[in-house]
Amino acid sequence: MISDAGVIKTYQASGNTSGANSLIAMIGSSLAAQLLFTYTQNRKKSKWVILRELAFVVSFLKPGVDAYRVATGYEDKDTLFNPLVEMAIGKCAELALESVPGGLLQAYMFVNSPEKTMFLLMSILISTLTTGFASAMISYDMDISVANRKEVPLFYGYIKDGNTERGITFVLLILLAAFHNLSRTIGTALLLSVSKELTFGIIIAEQVFYHLYKAVRRDYVLWVVGLEGWLKYSVAFVIHSVAKVLLDYTGE
Repeated sequence: MISDAGVIKTYQASGNTSGANSLIAMIGSSLAAQLLFTYTQNRKKSKWVILRELAFVVSFLKPGVDAYRVATGYEDKDTLFNPLVEMAIGKCAELALESVPGGLLQAYMFVNSPEKTMFLLMSILISTLTTGFASAMISYDMDISVANRKEVPLFYGYIKDGNTERGITFVLLILLAAFHNLSRTIGTALLLSVSKELTFGIIIAEQVFYHLYKAVRRDYVLWVVGLEGWLKYSVAFVIHSVAKVLLDYTGE
């Protein structure tokens, strides 16, 4: 957020209002998705509890609250997902709707800027490493979960139990996601510089085919338990869209 705020200020100072407004829109879309999920997660509770949880989101305290609840083994029978899944979904929304498109915008601006300052370059690298770290943290937390390993032993458990092995694996996960993100971001930024219409057409087509694939497999809303009507499909649409972006730009 600090680097994003600095880039927004830099864009505004240089007269690049479209770039500044785009970054602001990305932050807003991330907050909107997290607000929707937080409301869905706590809809069975009182309005004051819902307002408190929504306040955590808009004040940017939600990641810390989620981490605290996971670390302390917090349980709540009135929520839709357990704290670990809630934390992972929040991180995914932030990555897909803010970090990834923000990094792409900064890379595009850097490629086309006549003045390639060190600040803009460092901001791109910070965004890349932040994306890699957050993506690796999601994979790491989900894999070392005792409940996940018991429930799906054929999928979870690739991270070994030793401290050294876990540390090495975590670093490699960060590097894998960061380099994959940097490669995809630079490629997309270069394509965007050539043709905006072609770039957005490809991105939209990929999303459409992915959603159709999920629908044909009858896997679109099957896993959304406890929701009905528009809320069920809205949550499914957001999560599928977020998952597609993360798979494309982090490889994890």
